[in-house]
Amino acid sequence: MKKLIARVALLLLVPMLASAQDADHQYHGQGYGFFGLGTSWGNPLYSPGYPYHPAIEQVGFGGEGFLYKGLGLGAELGWAYWGSVENQAWMPSGDMSYHFRGNRARARVDPFVLGGATMYAPGDGGRGAPAGNFGGGINLWFKEHAAFRLEVRDYVRTYGSFGPGNHYLSFRIGITFR
Repeated sequence: MKKLIARVALLLLVPMLASAQDADHQYHGQGYGFFGLGTSWGNPLYSPGYPYHPAIEQVGFGGEGFLYKGLGLGAELGWAYWGSVENQAWMPSGDMSYHFRGNRARARVDPFVLGGATMYAPGDGGRGAPAGNFGGGINLWFKEHAAFRLEVRDYVRTYGSFGPGNHYLSFRIGITFR
């Protein structure tokens, strides 16, 4: 009788050892929207037709999928504006990112770095030019599926310029969701 009670007790306790869900669920992707303020610097002689304007505004959205742990592949579409109506550009990007805390649900603070290729497409219908970008930031998760995003990103063109220069440094704030 003691053996029967022990077997029944063991049979009832075993399911408690196996969790029905992963306690630290890993997400497969996330999206974000942002607003950025920045400035450009470099050689303004590359584009003498553009009047100098020190402030550049940028808005956009993007997303990324996680390939392995914290390594991600993403894309974004941004629109930048400086000075007058003629001084605007679409800036689509393809990026690789690395999130130091991985893609775990329990990570409340999520620092990351990123870099990739950008296409600089002037809003006046002019010919676009290739560029690159790199930067880093942090996601501060205040809900399970929503975070406050702070990011610094530098866009670099090897020739030509972003309005008044060939570097465009942007300080961006936004919301990340998963």
